[in-house]
Amino acid sequence: MTYQTMKQFLFILSLTFIYACANSGTSSSTATQETDGFVEAEKNYAAKQDINTATKYIEQLVDKMSKAPKDKKQIIELSEKAYLVAKDNKIASRQRGFLFTLIKEDYNNGATAQRMLELANQMQAIKRPGTANIIYKSLMENFNGSEESLVAKSKIDPAVTNLQNYIINIGEQITKGEVDKFGINRNAALKYVDACEAYALVYPNAPDAPNQLYKAAEIAKTIQTLPKLLSIYDWVIERYPDFEKTPTMYFLKGFVLENDLKNDAEAKKVYEEFIAKFPNHELRDDIDFLLEHLGKSDEEIRKIIESKSGKNQAQ
Repeated sequence: MTYQTMKQFLFILSLTFIYACANSGTSSSTATQETDGFVEAEKNYAAKQDINTATKYIEQLVDKMSKAPKDKKQIIELSEKAYLVAKDNKIASRQRGFLFTLIKEDYNNGATAQRMLELANQMQAIKRPGTANIIYKSLMENFNGSEESLVAKSKIDPAVTNLQNYIINIGEQITKGEVDKFGINRNAALKYVDACEAYALVYPNAPDAPNQLYKAAEIAKTIQTLPKLLSIYDWVIERYPDFEKTPTMYFLKGFVLENDLKNDAEAKKVYEEFIAKFPNHELRDDIDFLLEHLGKSDEEIRKIIESKSGKNQAQ
């Protein structure tokens, strides 16, 4: 649902203290260039509002957000700016992405119902009725009596009653129709991930919200949409720390960073954070093993295991 936006949100910045000291002049110069780029894009857009200047300004806003992904206040402020720029210039895909972010990060805002209705309407327009219906249903239940809920009631598929069953039905399409060599209908899989995300987005306090995200992550991993996958892992880790499968999400996030993205430095951070938060978890031994052999090839690990096995047999 927000693939491109989430991809940009997953910008990874890793600088050590020694590197920063050794390159302080370069870092300062780079920071100045980045600031100048943002200011220039903002001025150009103010002077001439068209698709070109709007796109460049949005790129600068997104880049600025990626530099401080945990600064919620800044994320909201910049997303609001970016959303308005996208809306004024009819950049629909960007508009959807920023609406998603604003609902997720600022659900208690008085504009949430309006944002949800706009997002649902746009999802309907791009032939994502499953996602749209879930949002419409939430408007009817969580914003009952509002103008937006009345509009939602007029637009929702009347067959949508139980959302859990509705999402299950969407998921059942993953192995039907035009499937790949693994028996997966990629388009149907993406729709299922969208639906699970939409549920957690508009029912953030529902008991089963984190489990819907867990299911979405499983499918995202299957179809290898890695930026989406990591964004879901972070969603669960940050918003649902007490969810029973959150430790598993940590483990899987580290594993993806190490093995799929070949980012050992970030994987190490995740593994170490797991140990700090869940020192007695059943996955601890696996995490210790991964940390011990981080950076080693499969062949190197195989030889180590065989060597240890041989010593044990000899004893």
